[in-house]
Amino acid sequence: YFYMLPFYKRILGLTSILSIKLAQDDLHIVDSLEIPTEDPKFLEDLVAERNWGLSVLFIDVPDLMPRNISIATDSIKYMNLMPAYGLNVYSMLKHETLVLTMAAVEHIEEKILFHLNRTDYIMKTKKFRLNQV
Repeated sequence: YFYMLPFYKRILGLTSILSIKLAQDDLHIVDSLEIPTEDPKFLEDLVAERNWGLSVLFIDVPDLMPRNISIATDSIKYMNLMPAYGLNVYSMLKHETLVLTMAAVEHIEEKILFHLNRTDYIMKTKKFRLNQV
């Protein structure tokens, strides 16, 4: 069963969950996702040392993530990588901690502010259509 929520409910859902994660201290911002080695043990130790919880979602702007973190997270089921354009409420709720790069924060902020302040919001409050951007 699949149901697409209206556009603005999806935007408000993103803002709500980001606010909740920040209030719960489960949202962390880093400069980049570069790590010195592709060893999964290094990443597990890093997450444990920083108390990032049991599951972590790493978010960056580009599709292609840095090689070392891509290889390290490939064998760890509870750590995932996601580009900023794929961000959704379900993925954020599924993971205990969100780790965003500065570029991702700026990108998400720009997109959310644009959609919250756009003048054609009446067109976006209707039922979902494929041509809706």
